[in-house]
Amino acid sequence: MDEKTKRRLSHKNLTTDELFTGYYDLLKIRITPNQYLQYKALLDKFQAFLGGMPPSQALALKFLGLYTHRAQATIFRYTGIIRGFMDWYGEGLDVKVKKPKHLPEYVEPADIEKLVEAITCKHNHKDTIARDEMLIRFAQMTGLRRSELANLKVSDIHLEKRTVFVRQGKGMKDRAVPIPLSLISKLISFLADKQPSDSLFNLTSRSITDKLSTWSKKAGVKIHPHQLRHSYAEQLLEKGAALTSVQALLGHESLQTTSVYLGIRPNALREAVDKLDMVKPMPEQTYLKIKIHDNDNNLADNIEIQGEIPINSVQNSVSNFFKQHIQFEKDNQENT
Repeated sequence: MDEKTKRRLSHKNLTTDELFTGYYDLLKIRITPNQYLQYKALLDKFQAFLGGMPPSQALALKFLGLYTHRAQATIFRYTGIIRGFMDWYGEGLDVKVKKPKHLPEYVEPADIEKLVEAITCKHNHKDTIARDEMLIRFAQMTGLRRSELANLKVSDIHLEKRTVFVRQGKGMKDRAVPIPLSLISKLISFLADKQPSDSLFNLTSRSITDKLSTWSKKAGVKIHPHQLRHSYAEQLLEKGAALTSVQALLGHESLQTTSVYLGIRPNALREAVDKLDMVKPMPEQTYLKIKIHDNDNNLADNIEIQGEIPINSVQNSVSNFFKQHIQFEKDNQENT
């Protein structure tokens, strides 16, 4: 009896409520709280769709069919969530959905500055200007995900080490991200009246998105939270950071995920190819004339050598006997 059959039989006598509750308990220890909420929202709809009937491939596919009008990325994500449940149940889900491949949206640095200006010049909620500006700068200079920004505590910031510790990021993985020196002085001021247990920004993931949307409209630009992360990755690569280093800083499990940031800046590919026209030209050839005189100072021979030939190496290669009688000249020069 294979593992799937064993799992299916062990779940056979459970009600749908018991099934989903058991799966939710497993998810809580496997994924982040933010991911859990997203998974549960879809799985609750799947449970309601089943209407008390036991899960099956046919019903799972029919449920997913309700979302075929959604974006390809959404269909891919929903299929993965339902497949995870079906695999745990022991039924499996025999369907393949191609993961969409889209280049990250590039954001001009000037647009980020417009965004910050819109925040600092706002007339309402002036008491949050410092926090809101820090949120943008921090996201821009550390590349943290929206959920990671929302989950940060003051204690996660280590100024003496110039490091922010990301706790249980995507995939429940911790990582340390260096903080640029240009941000340290602003952070010292920002953290002055905060306690270690305080939330750094006191914002949820959703509120970060909503606020950024409001500020973007006011600034006349189009920027969403993940674009600040894109900007961070692109700037690092543009300044020569190794792809593997960027992978570690972003918390990507696969290097292939990080590679999508190569060349997202407009004209980046053109500029890369144009570098072929900047190959250093071959140096001009040097011509040396070696005039050999006999003891009576009569010209015995006149030898012309072509190529990049260091004079010292030619001198060293001539026998001691003739060395005293050799004069080296470059073209159009005498007694060099």
